[in-house]
Amino acid sequence: ELAKYIESNRRALEESPLGLYAVVPTHPDYPRIVPGAIYCLRQKSAGDETETINPLQPYFLVYVQEDRAVRYGFTHPKQILDVYRTLCADRPRPYEALSKLFDQLTDNGQDLGQYNDLLGQAVKSIVQTFKRRTLSQLQAGRGGLIPPRPQQVQEMSDFELVTWLVMK
Repeated sequence: ELAKYIESNRRALEESPLGLYAVVPTHPDYPRIVPGAIYCLRQKSAGDETETINPLQPYFLVYVQEDRAVRYGFTHPKQILDVYRTLCADRPRPYEALSKLFDQLTDNGQDLGQYNDLLGQAVKSIVQTFKRRTLSQLQAGRGGLIPPRPQQVQEMSDFELVTWLVMK
């Protein structure tokens, strides 16, 4: 589904600026989807050596709940994409009332402190999991390699925010 969407919307996606977001309501039929945000980040200096750590390289998806708990880290892209599909598929227009409420709550995007905190938590989760998976590779056998230092994620500045989804 994602590949078909990308192919049919390639030009619009390529021309879109980084950092676009949408606001969607959670759904009562899906109690495991709680308010929070899903972030799609792109690692600035990714390389082939890190594909065994992150199969979506150079992209990282992380779902962080409003209480700052990481619901799904980058090692669970299927679950995160399922959340996207559940909340966004077949929805060609924004939720106007919810978008206006979000604008009010964030002073028209001037006060994104809560979402910056969630983004920080997402990056922290990526760094911790990346390190843990790197060490696991070394312990798995002789074929394990540590990616070169410039290709290892360590802090917020290692990423670009591609897009994010706010769930209210």
